[in-house]
Amino acid sequence: SEGPWCYEMQVLGYNYRMTDIQAALGVSQLKKAEVFIRRRKEIVQSYNSHLGAFSDCLILPYQHPDCESSWHLYVLRLRTEAFRVGRKEFAKALLAENIGVNVHYLPIYLHPYYQNLGYHRRLCPVAENVYEGFISLPLFYSMTDRDTQDVIEAVEKVVLAYKK
Repeated sequence: SEGPWCYEMQVLGYNYRMTDIQAALGVSQLKKAEVFIRRRKEIVQSYNSHLGAFSDCLILPYQHPDCESSWHLYVLRLRTEAFRVGRKEFAKALLAENIGVNVHYLPIYLHPYYQNLGYHRRLCPVAENVYEGFISLPLFYSMTDRDTQDVIEAVEKVVLAYKK
């Protein structure tokens, strides 16, 4: 297994119908979107200001100055050549520090459904190499400053433990 984040699309499916309850929930959440996004931006700013010190081994998410992200995810990219371990071991170490990390997203053609259609590994080597370094840090509205600091400290600890 690639890691605890691994999922596979075995078949293609469609279901675009949203229930009335989902629509009502969505409308109510939209009213809070500005507050949610503001908090996410604060967390991202904290991540960037602390983790930027490790630019020799981490690539932080980039936001173009003319754009504004809602920061749905905070995808950190490991410079895999800078570490003695791969992403799986790096993620396991963060999980051991009680940091819920994930990986977003497996290149689509690597899912079994597309493999069965004839797509194969190494079709897009750059995408695959980049994917091998992705790890998503926790990022959600209700994270406290202490939660954010815990993530930062754990990443710093794991980076220092595994950096070449």
